[in-house]
Amino acid sequence: MRRRSAAELDRVARVGFLTAGVLGLAGLVVALTSPHLAGAPVVLVVSTLTAVAAVAGLAAQPWLVRGRVRVHTGVGLAVLGLVVVHVAALLVLSPDDALFAMSPDGPTRARMALISLVLLVVVVLLGLARRRLGWAGPTFRLLHGGFALLATVLGIGHAVLTDGALEGWGTVVLLASGVLSVAGGAAAVLRRRPARAARASGTGRATVPPPPAPR
Repeated sequence: MRRRSAAELDRVARVGFLTAGVLGLAGLVVALTSPHLAGAPVVLVVSTLTAVAAVAGLAAQPWLVRGRVRVHTGVGLAVLGLVVVHVAALLVLSPDDALFAMSPDGPTRARMALISLVLLVVVVLLGLARRRLGWAGPTFRLLHGGFALLATVLGIGHAVLTDGALEGWGTVVLLASGVLSVAGGAAAVLRRRPARAARASGTGRATVPPPPAPR
């Protein structure tokens, strides 16, 4: 029963990951067909599309936790790269406006984006340094997952509050991506519980002792 439950949760994870991809494609379509980008500078288009792709990656991340560590790490690095390109394009487009937006006197939505970027950097660094840190699994998951969730919520909140190509249906896509990310975090917790219960009851994967050393 427990093994089947874990397998079902794995199938749900695959569906969640695919849903994040579909939402990402929908966001790209909404952005590319928006009148806000009609005749807009190339750097603004690049900034918008990289932001949409980053949101999709953040929504997919919680669904890649179990058994897909390399993919999870690769997507995390890609998301950070996309966000950096997003910010860099805005700096190229209008350096003064971008710097003001990220200052203490800037609008709330811009400060949300700045905090989200800082948290995202922390999350990636934690993931890369996990083995060196030597933290217990629950401690690492609490910090890594908690910071990642906060970065996602702030980033999506920033996108929703910003006027531009993601209004209307774009807002629906953004909010759906946020819900999917939160659901992915909850599913990751549920996937660990059957495994812990199976190990505690002795029905999980047995630990085989090493063979005796030859004399």
